[in-house]
Amino acid sequence: MNIKNSVDLIESYLDLDRKPVGIKFFFDKDEFDKFEILQKDRKVTYCNSVQLASKGRSMKLTKENQACPNGAFALNMIDVPEPIANGKGRFSKNIYKSPEVSKSINDDMLFIKERPAGIVVMPLENYKEEPDVVIVVGKSFNIMRMLQGNAYFNGYTDNLRTVGLQAVCQDLTTYTYNTQDINISLLCPGTRLVADWQIDEIGIGIPFAKWNQVVEGVKETANPFERNKNKESIEKRLKERGLDVSEIKFNENYDDGSYSGGKIDND
Repeated sequence: MNIKNSVDLIESYLDLDRKPVGIKFFFDKDEFDKFEILQKDRKVTYCNSVQLASKGRSMKLTKENQACPNGAFALNMIDVPEPIANGKGRFSKNIYKSPEVSKSINDDMLFIKERPAGIVVMPLENYKEEPDVVIVVGKSFNIMRMLQGNAYFNGYTDNLRTVGLQAVCQDLTTYTYNTQDINISLLCPGTRLVADWQIDEIGIGIPFAKWNQVVEGVKETANPFERNKNKESIEKRLKERGLDVSEIKFNENYDDGSYSGGKIDND
């Protein structure tokens, strides 16, 4: 399926509040310069650029645009500062119990290895060529459904790692880029401040190589996992986009007849 079709499908099968965001790294300056969107004219945190793209904005970013040092070194726009690398920096702020624990956190993170000339951050639906990573931030139910979509083809998601720090830049972007596997993030206090995510939002990073599988898996698992109320909404969104609704089956779920006591009423 093409990129636009994949976005139409995921936005039909899931009630997303934000657009899926595509991230593309450029390691050749000429290619980056030729990419036909405007470069940001001021500094912005990387995670805020993702938040802006989830609402429809598109931008190119270079080292000069980086407003957050953590995002900048995760994306290899700058070197990792020595106090972060040796653990003393975050230990001094009482984030971790010891410099050793603090150092281990940084050691376990996976940053971009090659220095990029620039990065494009924009709604996935706007891409004509494949991005490297897709990020979706939204309600936990929707993140669960995308994990189920991945599991339909690939089984258990056993590579998930997160620590409540460098959530968008590392958890969802560079870790996903390096492993070429899906990761989730509960986000972190920094990105919740500067990017203004909703308190109940979490994120998922998906390598584009797996994106179409995830979308198809979400579609294939709609009947067993979605309840009738959600299926009604899915059917409505599919019709609005002129897409096929014939595969939606009501009154069918994977757990039909499984529960001997039924739901417990709250008195």
